[in-house]
Amino acid sequence: MASNSIPENSQRQNRRGVFIVLAAFVMIVLFAFLSLGIDSGLIAMEQTRLQNAVDAAALAASQEITSAVQSASEGGDPNSISLDHARAMATDVADRNGVYVDSAKDVVFGKRTYNEGNGKWEIAWNQGPYNVVKVTARRDQENMSARDSKVPLAFGWAVGTPTIDLRAEAIAFVEARDMVVVLDFSGSMNDDSRYSSISRLGQDNIEANMVDIFNAMSPNVGSLSFEQEYLTIVGTPPTSSAAPQNKVTFKDREVYVQSTKNISRVRLYFDNGNSQYFYPGSTTGTFSGTGSNNNRQIDRVYVKAGNATGNGEEFRDTNSAVKQAFGLDNINYPYQRGSWDEFINYCRDNVSSNSGNRQKYGKLNFVDYVLTNRYHNYETEDLWKTPHYPFHAVKNGFSLFLDFLTDLDFGDEVGIVSYDESSRVEHTLNDGNAYASLNGNLISDDYSTLDTIQRHKQAGHYGSYTAMGFGVDEADELLKAHSRHGARPTIVLMTDGNANRYKSGWSLPYDWNWADYTDYDGDGNADYSTNDRSKQYAIWEAVQAHKRGVTIHTMSVGASADRDVMTAIANACGGIHISVPGGSTIAELEAQMLSAFQQIAAKVPPPQLVYDLSQAQE
Repeated sequence: MASNSIPENSQRQNRRGVFIVLAAFVMIVLFAFLSLGIDSGLIAMEQTRLQNAVDAAALAASQEITSAVQSASEGGDPNSISLDHARAMATDVADRNGVYVDSAKDVVFGKRTYNEGNGKWEIAWNQGPYNVVKVTARRDQENMSARDSKVPLAFGWAVGTPTIDLRAEAIAFVEARDMVVVLDFSGSMNDDSRYSSISRLGQDNIEANMVDIFNAMSPNVGSLSFEQEYLTIVGTPPTSSAAPQNKVTFKDREVYVQSTKNISRVRLYFDNGNSQYFYPGSTTGTFSGTGSNNNRQIDRVYVKAGNATGNGEEFRDTNSAVKQAFGLDNINYPYQRGSWDEFINYCRDNVSSNSGNRQKYGKLNFVDYVLTNRYHNYETEDLWKTPHYPFHAVKNGFSLFLDFLTDLDFGDEVGIVSYDESSRVEHTLNDGNAYASLNGNLISDDYSTLDTIQRHKQAGHYGSYTAMGFGVDEADELLKAHSRHGARPTIVLMTDGNANRYKSGWSLPYDWNWADYTDYDGDGNADYSTNDRSKQYAIWEAVQAHKRGVTIHTMSVGASADRDVMTAIANACGGIHISVPGGSTIAELEAQMLSAFQQIAAKVPPPQLVYDLSQAQE
């Protein structure tokens, strides 16, 4: 019977044939995976190279914008940004990274703004002022010899796709700022307009400024004039040809006596109760105390001349006599606090002797009295109108600061905190002269309202002292509550003096290490430290704000400002310190202050890349 079995060697051949087919299929699959892996790696490497190049190019181009803004702080229009330079910089940086960028097509500028409605930052391309740059690298050209040709694939031919298009895009922007300007409202902010600054600024400069201050206030001060005058009292008219006509002028620690007859005796009474006699024997003479009465203030004078008997005629330096002499006796004192009596006593006793105006009466002394004794707003409500320094220079500088931000138009918003012995947010003005309000937007782009509010303020508006740490804390709390997500929180802190207040019960933490914050040269040692608790508190509050991401710039104004503390705060908090030393004239101080505010306004943050490209589609 015939067998149906297949020979064993034939079965082996059949199995061998199946394995060959299977192996060929597997090899094809493996080749496909291998080619896919190689080409995927090539694509990924090239995509990464393109992305790195455009990232660097976008940052470099936007740095040209920040450089242009910095240059504008020295004069010029901050919107005059050199786009040609930025384009050239983008293409050059990309080229250095081995990537071709077409400057005309692949470098685009726009404006990044905050949408209050949805709380997002949006970009409008080809709209200025420009604060954002997009750089695109494309590999999409059919010409394989071109630098922007399509990317050749190692095994793409096997699937009919020998090349592939690639594209990379990067957007870099200049970050908008939420800025709180912290202004020193302490009483010393009018010092440069007082007699006390004559030795530094010169009397002519001081008195010219006082004229401007008085004219801005324009109060009714009777017959007081800009020509400071001593009190002169004319005696009783003579009743006979033998009777004298006497006249006494009370000068600074001396009296000038005149008579129509020879003066036989002059008796001076001093503020310590003593008296002293003089026997001139002439019709005029100048008399002052000698010995123990030297440099004593003279209260009364007796003049005996002609046929006078007894002590002669009495002349008293009284407030009533001054009021009558200068037409103040029937005029109300013009402001909420103070009085003619207080003013007269100030002229007699407290006017700086180096001015040459002690015991004189006039408009200049009135200004010095107000600036020294009655500078608060609740005392002299018109003082905000006046150019008293350095406060007026600060106000003008702040106005310029806002003007610069207006022209820059980068979306910066501003708030104001003032401090003296306490601090507060300046958000509403209602002083009877004007009304303005930020309406709850305490950090705002309503620059006009901000300017109006700050211009209606004066040195010592609320108080006298310098609680710098309070101002920093107030500003930090304002930023916490009102800063926009995606804006750089920034504090601008200025002072003309020394911190002299701290919160009750506060002390520097035991683990505080000065070297962590004031090691300027990087040698591991602190370059500044202090045991003064008020200064410690100011620095500590600044550091707490900086730990939360706040940049703090500082400005010190005038000779008495604590530059060491302000340098320490700026160094510890990522900012710059600008010293405004004050010059030999008020005009120099003004120019320095304007420059300082403009420099800070132009200190825009370094460029950053946009990683959420969904907000930036054309």
